[in-house]
Amino acid sequence: MAFMDDLKTDQRTQILVAGMVFFAIAFPVYFNYAASNVDEVKLSGPVGNYTITGTYDYHVLGSGEEYVNDGDTLELSSNSDSINSEIEGKNIVGVRAILTFTDDESAPPTCGPGQPLDDDVTGHLMHSDLHTTEQVSSGDEVSILWYDSTIVNTNVSNMSESEIKEKLDNNDGIGFGQHILQISVDVNKRNCLAPGQQSNDNGEQISYVWELISLKYEIEANE
Repeated sequence: MAFMDDLKTDQRTQILVAGMVFFAIAFPVYFNYAASNVDEVKLSGPVGNYTITGTYDYHVLGSGEEYVNDGDTLELSSNSDSINSEIEGKNIVGVRAILTFTDDESAPPTCGPGQPLDDDVTGHLMHSDLHTTEQVSSGDEVSILWYDSTIVNTNVSNMSESEIKEKLDNNDGIGFGQHILQISVDVNKRNCLAPGQQSNDNGEQISYVWELISLKYEIEANE
């Protein structure tokens, strides 16, 4: 009872109790805040300079050779399930198709000298809500990438390891499932010397290699 009486009337007792209450509240709040910051630093790692080295592997979804007539589009489909044992656990970062072809244009003798005109060959890749279309020359590739290829095999500054991994890791399951490849051909015929005469060109013989791309990488801190 004496303590309660002092608490009501004695200013020093009031200050002492107020201080005890303040520290009882402030210390847990402070240490909880400090602990959360430590966890954040541990998770993200320090911001600094890093060297990133990476290597790629390619996993064939499909390959073959098809004749595509002028004005036509060849559509192919494949599912990653067909190579699941090969890609399971891998960091899939893209898909590509390499298209090769030769122009089979021919011209009658009356056409006169000249070189065949390159045909327009277009590759179109689709996966989930991702797609890309590119006109290609023989040996070119059409690709969809869902990682930051610009930081692989380079030095980066002012980044943390977690930021680097976020740019390079596929954590969303992209690449698994159904894929579509379309190949379109539009021929370009050479005009001959004789009025109204053109070279003969009905399409293109297309060879394709269609692959998923996986990435392995290492991150090394620079002093």
